[in-house]
Amino acid sequence: MSDYGTLETIDGQHVLRFERRFSQPVERVWRAVTDPGEMKMWFPSNVEGDRRVGAELVFSYDVVDENDRIHPEEMPVFVGEVLRFEPPRLFEFTWGGEVLRLELLGDGDGTRLLFSQSRAHRSTAGRNGSGWHGCLTALEALLGDAGEEVDGFDLYDDYVARIGIQLGKANTDGSMTWELATHVGPTRAEQVIAAIGEWAGDDVEAPIRCEVAPAEHGAVYRVTHERIDADPELAAVWHARLTQLDLYMAAGVFHPVSPAPWIERYKELLGV
Repeated sequence: MSDYGTLETIDGQHVLRFERRFSQPVERVWRAVTDPGEMKMWFPSNVEGDRRVGAELVFSYDVVDENDRIHPEEMPVFVGEVLRFEPPRLFEFTWGGEVLRLELLGDGDGTRLLFSQSRAHRSTAGRNGSGWHGCLTALEALLGDAGEEVDGFDLYDDYVARIGIQLGKANTDGSMTWELATHVGPTRAEQVIAAIGEWAGDDVEAPIRCEVAPAEHGAVYRVTHERIDADPELAAVWHARLTQLDLYMAAGVFHPVSPAPWIERYKELLGV
């Protein structure tokens, strides 16, 4: 069993899956994955609300990050709903526009957790995959089953290289278009994209244009580079920069990403 998440497509729906084993019995793990006080120790937000089918859940934040970059008042407040609650085996609820499912199975003296997130948009799988990996590692620590620590950005780089944003679409006029999704609204998305030096790097100038459209839980945006032509290295550089944009949009963090994992993929895409 690998700790790494996998991305599957089931009936046209993107599903991010994880499997973890804990030495604790099902009843103990159930408390860790449902009790509000324990969930805040590993889940990325508070999970407030009754644990019963049909009840509203509110996902809120009450701390800043260690570098004072993210403040609770700047984070979106998601509202969800409990879809299934079957103690001590199954907890399923909506989280923004997506569905989270936590299923527990007895495994000898321990417990196996099957965790999945049904995704509203393919482009966020890599970033969220690394995030959930870190959350489940924190859950392991809470339950006394902590494994080897992994550097957060190394984990992020690995996930976005494997299941990050999809390759751009090569257009007949030599341009290339990427489509991404974000939980921030269209106005904020436009502001962040316009601040190109903050997510693409200093002194970056490029013939790009953007289209931003509202979505049910945020926005979808399309970025087109007008002069990729048949240059796989340039395509990979902008793929990396848009990966940087995705993280900056989500968390206000600038993290340089290497274009190396995508060069061969763009050579194949562009037929060079």
